[in-house]
Amino acid sequence: MNTVVTNRLGRALLIVLSAVTIAYALGVVVFGVIDLITQLAGGSIRMTMYWSADQYRFTDTGDGRSGVAIAGGIGPAETTITGVTAGTIGVHIAATVVGLLTQLAVGIVAIRLLGRLRAGRPFDRSAWREIALASAVVLALGIASQLLGWWARAAVVADSGGGTFSTAFVFDPLSVTVGLALTIVAVAFRSGERLQRETDGLV
Repeated sequence: MNTVVTNRLGRALLIVLSAVTIAYALGVVVFGVIDLITQLAGGSIRMTMYWSADQYRFTDTGDGRSGVAIAGGIGPAETTITGVTAGTIGVHIAATVVGLLTQLAVGIVAIRLLGRLRAGRPFDRSAWREIALASAVVLALGIASQLLGWWARAAVVADSGGGTFSTAFVFDPLSVTVGLALTIVAVAFRSGERLQRETDGLV
């Protein structure tokens, strides 16, 4: 009886996780697209910019007697930008769309994995290939999104003619980390597939 209850709870949990994952993936895309359309309709774009070197740096020595000094600079700035060229807006749109596709790809992988777990055969022959392909897609989209974002920031600086914000590339490790993690999962599923084939051969 306990085993039956446990199995039911496990299936219910997988169904809930699947529903939450689907809602998250759809929400990211739908709200991301709505936000982008809202920006364009308002005649502006929103993006994260990064201060140039030595801009807005600070030093805090406290009471001046402790000998402790805290130095640093203001981090990334969430900005609203108007008056840029159509080319810059186009690059921003491309960066946003590719970023949304990256998150959608991660959501699809999660949904597929949960579906295999619900079916009771997570190590079917094609599982590791799907995950390996997803890993490559996430890595490619994630890197492309970062490069397009960098291009968009540089284009904004070029359009403005200013030097307050940096045109340097800023690496975000998240998408690369997720892609590499999926590669590890693919290797694990490949091993699981072999074990499952051996087990099926013994039955």
